[in-house]
Amino acid sequence: MNLRSLFLLLLSIFLLSCDNDDYPYAKVPSVVRNAFWTQYPDATDAKFIQLDENYEVEFEIDEEDGSAVISPSGNIVKEKREIEWNDLPAEVQETLRKTYGQKKIEDPERVRIGEEIHYQVEVSRFFIDDEIVLTAAGKIDTNLNYWK
Repeated sequence: MNLRSLFLLLLSIFLLSCDNDDYPYAKVPSVVRNAFWTQYPDATDAKFIQLDENYEVEFEIDEEDGSAVISPSGNIVKEKREIEWNDLPAEVQETLRKTYGQKKIEDPERVRIGEEIHYQVEVSRFFIDDEIVLTAAGKIDTNLNYWK
């Protein structure tokens, strides 16, 4: 094989590896990307997942996990952020303490859907953990599904 053929072979391999699949956000509309980066400029490890028509973004800020669902028009439909026990409202802490005991509570999260704020936690059980959603007033909300 002469030098020219080798050069052409290497050049074609290089060019084939330069497709847009190498860019992780290639299939995410710019409106969605811009809405996310505007709302969460300090986010790292962002992963965009297409749901039916919306996009879910999983990310980290200051080593805390978060997620957001963004519509194709760039509106944030809902978001959740990992929080500490002490960041839960007193009413939520009291309900959880009385009903389950504080030691059994794991992974508290703050969930915002529109303007409403909810809190969700996992309750450690022997075989299966319970997933509980509470209102900001500390009432258990059985109408709202736990967001995994």
